[in-house]
Amino acid sequence: MSSEALVDRALDASAINVICNHPSVLPGVGLGADLVDVSALIADPRNIAFLGEHGGALFHSTGPGVYAAHDFFLPEGRGQWALRASREMLSRMFDEYRARLIWAETPVENRACRMFNRWLGFKSEGVSRHAAYPGAEPADYETFVLEHNQCR
Repeated sequence: MSSEALVDRALDASAINVICNHPSVLPGVGLGADLVDVSALIADPRNIAFLGEHGGALFHSTGPGVYAAHDFFLPEGRGQWALRASREMLSRMFDEYRARLIWAETPVENRACRMFNRWLGFKSEGVSRHAAYPGAEPADYETFVLEHNQCR
């Protein structure tokens, strides 16, 4: 990792899986799953992942210039470190990877994460009810979007 950056591009799925499957992270990223494996997502060159000392994010391509954001932070990285790292990752997505729009879905009951999205400049597009993955129980998710010109 460079001395200036909080995060660098990550190509090693195993390093991301270690954080995503940490007992304090898995409930938020797994949304009921017993285990998370991002190997297939990392293997796809359209997807971009960043990783730093306390976590990072995976930006899953859902269309040309459009990415779904999935962040994962250990407890010691939550707060100011996560905010600075997330701003860096978003800036890099828009500047280096030519993202036009980044979106995220957050469980409605996760107030802290919903507020975090707003601090980053995301705008709410409403709430929908659906299952996070096949076989999961449906839940309410708030959808947030961030366009290039809105990035803070």
